[in-house]
Amino acid sequence: MHHEDDPTTPATTHATTWRDQLIELDLPGVGPITASADPHLLCDAADAAPTVDATDSAHVANTANTVDADEVAFRRRQPTTPPAVETVRSTLQARPPLELEHTWLVLPALGPVLPTLTPEGTVVADVSGRESPVEVRVRPTGSPARPSREGALAGAPVDGRPRSSQPSTRTWFRRPVIAGALRRRGGPVALGALVGPRRDWFEPAAAVREDLLAAHPDQALERALLIAVEHGQAAVLRIGPAGLDLIPTGSDPRVPALEGIELLVTARPAQCPLHGRDGEGPCRPLGGPWIRASQEAQVVWEARRSQALAVQGCGVCFGEALPPEPDQPRVPRLAPRTPVVEISRLHLRGGELVRIDPIVPPRRRR
Repeated sequence: MHHEDDPTTPATTHATTWRDQLIELDLPGVGPITASADPHLLCDAADAAPTVDATDSAHVANTANTVDADEVAFRRRQPTTPPAVETVRSTLQARPPLELEHTWLVLPALGPVLPTLTPEGTVVADVSGRESPVEVRVRPTGSPARPSREGALAGAPVDGRPRSSQPSTRTWFRRPVIAGALRRRGGPVALGALVGPRRDWFEPAAAVREDLLAAHPDQALERALLIAVEHGQAAVLRIGPAGLDLIPTGSDPRVPALEGIELLVTARPAQCPLHGRDGEGPCRPLGGPWIRASQEAQVVWEARRSQALAVQGCGVCFGEALPPEPDQPRVPRLAPRTPVVEISRLHLRGGELVRIDPIVPPRRRR
């Protein structure tokens, strides 16, 4: 077997995510949808028989065996960590399928992610639990008062003022400029995200209707590819009645070319993007203000939540801090989401957690 056919190799694993990922968009005239070409979703019910992980088994068992106990005491929910792939699949299979009337061209919108050169920061936590832990980075002594040329191009403030009100073309969050390029050529644009099979990573994305981008499908695809290449994207995805096509731009050899792959499309309810089941309510942070390990765990968890809410809406908290519910401990508390320009960590498709330099220094929460 060739090494590129081995599913355990990093290149093959990266390529697989382009087929198994969730494509989640707010389509004008249709509403929020989730689309996936994961082959396990399309099996017959008898063949699919999704295996349930230990966490899900415990959840089912507790629900079935402690109904009377729940009437006396609330069940405390566990921290919201990435769900099992089988949980996400079973949720999609339980939704009624939706048939798309039009074909949409989807462009990823994740720019280059450069790790920070700033030394590891110190995590500071309020032991009362009123605020989530936050990392404070030590600024190098003798640093210039003005940002570097790259920082200024990325949108860093110059002399305390933003250089331009135009969306930046140099940041990791490329969706505003890609959506603008599509809108100038094709009218209404759908915003959304490419999401990992376990909802463990989130990439910004934008889409446009193929027939509005150009009169002929080939011409529409050519225009979409030009925009994707201009902004450093690895592929263009086509979703619609004919299924899924994945057209690489050639910038990343790990991205496969796919054509006519069967696609499951469902309506997506307004809910927390971190949950694998529908109707789960608010999420619960991982970690807390107690020891260093728990503080760092919550900093990482908050970064993933902020990344998810940067590319997707939440129909539960809407990015705000919610007070604990009766079945939740008082700490850790859910914090307001971090604005896109202040996000300092990104969870990437390949499984990496990368610390990056935010465009602006973090503001102190009051």
